[in-house]
Amino acid sequence: MSVEGCNNARLIVTCFAKSRPSSQDDFRSHSLACGPTFSQLLVSQLSPAQSILDSYCTLAPGIFQSVYTITNPRPNPARFRHHASITAFEALHAVEIVWDIVPNGVSKGFRPVRLAVFDMDSTLINEEVIDELARSIGITSAVSAITARAMNGELDFEQSLRERLALLKGVKADVWDELKKTITIAEGAKELIDHLRERHVLTVVVSGGFAPMASWLKEQLGLTYAFANHLVVSPSNATYPYPHLSGELSSEHPIVVPEYKKHVLESLAKEHSIPLSETFVVGDGSNDLPMLGAAGLGVAWRAKARVQREAPQRLNGTTLSDLIYLLGYQESRGT
Repeated sequence: MSVEGCNNARLIVTCFAKSRPSSQDDFRSHSLACGPTFSQLLVSQLSPAQSILDSYCTLAPGIFQSVYTITNPRPNPARFRHHASITAFEALHAVEIVWDIVPNGVSKGFRPVRLAVFDMDSTLINEEVIDELARSIGITSAVSAITARAMNGELDFEQSLRERLALLKGVKADVWDELKKTITIAEGAKELIDHLRERHVLTVVVSGGFAPMASWLKEQLGLTYAFANHLVVSPSNATYPYPHLSGELSSEHPIVVPEYKKHVLESLAKEHSIPLSETFVVGDGSNDLPMLGAAGLGVAWRAKARVQREAPQRLNGTTLSDLIYLLGYQESRGT
């Protein structure tokens, strides 16, 4: 989200080591690289009149944060993320950097968030539910191939969804009970959601997947809202002697396409009088790009290739709890 022209801003720069330090030497190496060396690099991109280093600290082993006061003219964080010298720095020091700009006057390193919106499949859970439905009737390969292309933005999302659902006609309507036994919640998801709830943040899952699993996940994690696609269930017949999925989307509910995800973010923010600058969005697929771009802080999490390139920010860790450090949490402080 562009913040050019905003007054009294702070730039929060968080460095994540790709592999967490296993020795004091590794820790010192990362700390030095992400401290003075990084500050010098940043200042070379912003004239000294534009940036003042306010603080530098170690948030946790392998996670470091610098906070700068930025004066006019203020940059879009994407300018740094895609700058050749920054990407070269990330490669040299084996780190990933997340950039954020917040208003001055808030606590150093603290990101104001009142609404957090998450994708479900391959984000809050490890699986793609539609692929698991296909597995239940032995057509995993055909459906998974379409899913992969759709999530990378190679296919129109709604069209590809309808094509995959047509292949799933005849899946037993009670398949959700079995899926709930096998679907796994992503590592760190509970810790992240618990942290947000402690800060009284509204938490939302909005999924291009399916309502039964989104509702289940809402209950498991204690989310505020859940939005997903609704499927038509057909009664038993001669071909399928049991209630089954018809292979069609319900016409009585909105289809969760990329723009609808963005609509959910914007409408909930408006309903609760929350500025978009105080929203936080996490997703991994190309259908998440519109809402990622509209958020105050949008982070592509272990995302598809196109999303890694186009999202405002990206992070490829092993636990969603790492995202807590972008919001102001610290295990320890250093200098």
